[in-house]
Amino acid sequence: MTSTDWKVRRLHPQMDAALWREIRLEALKVAPTAFASRHAEWKDRPLRDFSEWLNGGYYFAAVAGERALGIVGWTPISHTTTRHRGQVVSVFVRPEARRQGVGDALFDAVVAHAKMHVRQLELGVGSDNAPARALYERKGFSVTGTHPRAYCHDGVFQDELFMVRALDE
Repeated sequence: MTSTDWKVRRLHPQMDAALWREIRLEALKVAPTAFASRHAEWKDRPLRDFSEWLNGGYYFAAVAGERALGIVGWTPISHTTTRHRGQVVSVFVRPEARRQGVGDALFDAVVAHAKMHVRQLELGVGSDNAPARALYERKGFSVTGTHPRAYCHDGVFQDELFMVRALDE
């Protein structure tokens, strides 16, 4: 698969809810320790809930035909004193689409869009998720701290690394 076989586009809450639902559920199933949400919490929810999720931020997908190969979003942190910050969320690339530039292209789209709205992007990544961390570092994010035992998946604790990228430098 080459980058000419897919393209990155912003997702629309009403038109793309089914596409979002399908890949988000796969993400929660394939990489359960990469997310705070669980597959069991979302698998039976109505499509309306997935549409509302998309309505809460800016989400992008790398799409081939009618199938999403990868997703990423960002949401503003909208308190009065934090409006300059955005949070990267819901990062996932299907296993068969990895190492083909999908993650890089998705982050390029998110950063370009976020630069029009905020001055800083932030994200959290599991300390044991080396491939994701490598992508984030390649895209200019730096580790700024650790939240010990941030997640507990099936009785196993996982630390979360905080990463930040300034967009106005």
